[in-house]
Formats: sequence, structure tokens, C-alpha cells
Amino acid sequence: PHPFSAPPSQRELAQSGAMIGQKAEDFPIKRGSVEMDALREFVCARDASRYDHQAQGTLRLDVTHSNLLQRWHDIVFDQDMSVGKVKEKLYRHGGTPVQHQELYLRRGGSDTIFMMDDNRPLRYFGAKNGMEIHIKDLDPHSISLHGGLEDVSQVEKYEMDDDTYDKLDNSVRAIKRREMAKAEAERRARMERGEEEPIPEEPEEDLDEVVKNFPIDSRCQVEPGSRRGAVAYVGKVKGLKGVWIGVRLDEPQGMNDGTIKDGTKYFDCPGPKYGCFAKSENVEIGDFPERDPFASDDEFEARRAGGVRRAEFPGARTKQAEPRGAA
Repeated sequence: PHPFSAPPSQRELAQSGAMIGQKAEDFPIKRGSVEMDALREFVCARDASRYDHQAQGTLRLDVTHSNLLQRWHDIVFDQDMSVGKVKEKLYRHGGTPVQHQELYLRRGGSDTIFMMDDNRPLRYFGAKNGMEIHIKDLDPHSISLHGGLEDVSQVEKYEMDDDTYDKLDNSVRAIKRREMAKAEAERRARMERGEEEPIPEEPEEDLDEVVKNFPIDSRCQVEPGSRRGAVAYVGKVKGLKGVWIGVRLDEPQGMNDGTIKDGTKYFDCPGPKYGCFAKSENVEIGDFPERDPFASDDEFEARRAGGVRRAEFPGARTKQAEPRGAA
């Protein structure tokens, strides 16, 4: 800009993407679709009048904490409340004892002051509605340090084994089991009355034939998703009907690591989501080398079109999606 030109306005700074404050109206305005503009106008419709009916002598301030991600909006303070009293009130919100608190008043943009005198009121530091008080926790052993009050992964969780869960009468699994048994009984009753034709069962695949057509370590492609890998297991899977093929994938595009939900491991994988189970009609044996992430589209199409054969065997059925419980 020219040295004698006028300084940029708030709107110009916002449109340029510059951060000019801590409040919502200080953030950059990114104009997108008409719907987003309408949503912004709806959310901010009463911002100009939000403090109109506030009690005289009170302030509504946001509060943040150095050890916490959460933010407390519109905490009510009195203008004549001393910094010491403010610390006592904030102790009930963040859990930081008064003697370990340092309070900073963020008045917008880079205008931040340290409220060091516990005997001075908020009015002395120029506190206004919409400003922010930031709590700095000085306690090296604070319970909120390192996510102690927010990170739920640190909380020891109760775990129940499958057999114990199966014995419960009021579990979701038990309710679904009763509902399925009831539906099956009703279906059989309709079949006995001739109101419904019995559903023909699918022919059982010959395990030896599937093992012959899908040799271990042979390269393959699994649908859906054209996922590539190598055959790692062929056989029965606990809790599922039919013969299943376990595939060790080249990329983490599966739903397991060769282990099913009850903890039974059928084959090894290099990591989580590198394994999947699929029916034989969804697995194609052939020349499926590992994909080169840096290969061009032309090279990929050429490889895809070259020498691929599908394993054919008696009893093959139409293609179906991989069952949720197996993947």
C-alpha cells in the first residue's frame, strides 16, 4: 500500500483472511454459497442486541483454560468483582486452585493484559461484554494437565467378555435373538398354513474345490472396491455359514487384521485393516501385482487390461456384497 493511504478497514482485513480478534465477528468472512450466508445471518441475527436486557453493572465474558480445549461462553461477572473473587469463581469451573491461577484479559486482537493485582476490580482493567478471560494453570501437578479432564482414552473402561454378555437377558443381543426367534416361528407357522413358500437353501460349497481354486499366497482382487492382495486363508469361519476366503490386502482397505470379533485369528496381516473375509464369488485370482501409487492412469489401465483370469468352479453363484459380520 501507499505510505499515505488510509489503513485497511475491518471488513477489508476480514476479506483478506487476516485474523483481527478473538470474537466471532473478528474472524475472517469467507463468502461461499447463498445458503452459507443465510445460515450465518440466522446464527448472528441477535448479536447486536444480545446485551440489551442485561442487568446493570454485570459483564458476560468468555473463559478459556490453558490445559483445556473447552470454552465457557457468557459467564456472568460483576464489574466491581475483584480479580481474587474472579479466581474463586473460576475455580468451580476449571478446577484450578486460586493460588495456581494467572488471569489474562483478552480484549480483542493482540490486546491482552495480565490482571496481576488480585485486589483490583474488573472495571479497572477495562473489561467489557464479549471479552475473554484466559486462565493460565501454574500447577505442575494439575489434574487437567495432559488431558486429564477431557481425554476419555485415559479412563479405564469396564470390558465384558462375550460369554458373560451372552448370558444377560436384557442386552441388545438377547432382545435381537428373541425377535429373530419370534420372526422365525411366525414364518414357519405361515409355511404350515401354506401362506408362504419355503426359502430354498443355497447349496453348500465344496471346501476341497474352493481350496483347489484359491491356492494360499495366490494374487487376487476382492470386490467390492477392486482391492488387491494375496489369499491367506480358505475355510470355515466361526459364526458364519459357508466357505470363506481370507485375503491379506496390499493396502489398509479391509475391516480387520485376520482376526474376527471373538478374538479368533485366522491369518497374519502387516497391520490393522489389512485383512478381509470374502465369499469365493467376490474373489478373482489372476495377475494382480501391487499397485504403484506413482503410476500414471495409462499404466494402471494397461496393467488392469492385461492377462487376468477368473477362477471358475462348480456351484458359483451371483456376486454379493461382503457380509458385515465377516469383513
